[in-house]
Amino acid sequence: MKKAPFYIAFLTASIVLSGCSSLGFGPGSKPSSTAPKITTPPGQKQYWDNASLFGPVPTEYQAEGNEACQTQGNKKAIGYYPNPKKYDGTYFGKRGYLCTLY
Repeated sequence: MKKAPFYIAFLTASIVLSGCSSLGFGPGSKPSSTAPKITTPPGQKQYWDNASLFGPVPTEYQAEGNEACQTQGNKKAIGYYPNPKKYDGTYFGKRGYLCTLY
């Protein structure tokens, strides 16, 4: 029983850090007409405002998405958006990926 707080903390951290994909809050069936936006300022770990705005990663972009995710310390791309928004509300001008840690 002494380890229960550790397991609860680990489970909570795992859910939060997985981008909520383990709770069913992942990409939709196609990219939304509303662009997802980064919610954290530059220089910090990047988080998107709404995972459901992403669509599935097209096969031809999976390797590129995985590489982009791995540069952020994540495992792989699980969502794709053609032109998401930066923290300041301007557009990236390139593809964006929703990443997972596992």
